[in-house]
Amino acid sequence: MLETRVMLVLDRLLKNTQFSQFAFLPSYWLASGVISWSEGAYSATFFFMLVLLSYGLFWGRITSTMAGMPFYEAASAVQSRGSLTSSWKWWQRWQEKKAKRLNQWGPGLLERFCSILFWIPSDSRAVLVKDVRVFWRDTTQWGQSLLLFGLLAAYIINLKNFSSQLNNPFWIHLISYMNLGACSLNLATLTTRFVFPQFSLEGKRLWIVGMAPLGLNKVISIKYTLACLVSMAITGTLIFTSCRMLKMPAPQIAYFTLVIAFMTLTLNGLAMGLGVIYPNFKEDNPSKIVSGFGGTFCLVLSFLYIVGGISLLALASPWRDHQQIWIIASGWTCFAVLSLVLGYLPYHIGVRRLRHLEI
Repeated sequence: MLETRVMLVLDRLLKNTQFSQFAFLPSYWLASGVISWSEGAYSATFFFMLVLLSYGLFWGRITSTMAGMPFYEAASAVQSRGSLTSSWKWWQRWQEKKAKRLNQWGPGLLERFCSILFWIPSDSRAVLVKDVRVFWRDTTQWGQSLLLFGLLAAYIINLKNFSSQLNNPFWIHLISYMNLGACSLNLATLTTRFVFPQFSLEGKRLWIVGMAPLGLNKVISIKYTLACLVSMAITGTLIFTSCRMLKMPAPQIAYFTLVIAFMTLTLNGLAMGLGVIYPNFKEDNPSKIVSGFGGTFCLVLSFLYIVGGISLLALASPWRDHQQIWIIASGWTCFAVLSLVLGYLPYHIGVRRLRHLEI
């Protein structure tokens, strides 16, 4: 009976891998060549190796000749060098028409959107526009964020299947705090990866910002506010959706949303403060900035804060049986103090260090 069940599971598993046997895939050619060589069919092995070699040479030739032109033009534009299209008259006429349309349209979409926020000063709106455009133009940053959001989407989709198997109140209580831990770890990843290098990415242009009437202190506060708003929107949506998938009541959803809001303010303050304390103006790659001592220290502190904060909240959970009021109040007080210390102190020390920063 057990062997029959195992065979059924294997059959279902192998049915999902039938796409790998498609005859026009290079993996099929390689696997067929290896299998033919193990069986002694050397002519078939030689045939599949020639197929792989021919396609490799074919696409390599196209990549090195025809596909190189667009990459060269893009690299020339990025590095502010003259491109080959500057000698094309039709290209120049098209660029002139494009410039006229832009002048007729006026400000771009991002500027028009920020102009709606009339209560924000114009210099602060300019910093917001600059940060958003720098993030959008760096494909490595938003490319990694898309990958992270894809994993989060898979996590949320699978919660629906997982919650249908929860009947014990103990496991429901445990899974709810584990879900909070997963959302907060995602928040720590976002803050360490994207918020920590924001100050260092100013690089050699920092003296321009430092000499502007806006001042570095206000620039840091604007970056912190933008990071809090964006990360709170992402993690708030994530915690709300995951709690709904777990079929939690409305009071618990509000409770965990409030907790994640506290963590958002704390982790962003920690990442922004440590980013100012441990800057790296020599690197333009955010991944290399994060991989240094400051980024590692920020990630470790974020992890310890999440573990300690969730442990305090789980011990002082108001949904535990016969839970006393003073335990709930003590747990929230300790959590609030821990959040204030880790969120405010690094940020305050970083802002004070800006006064003595040599630009």
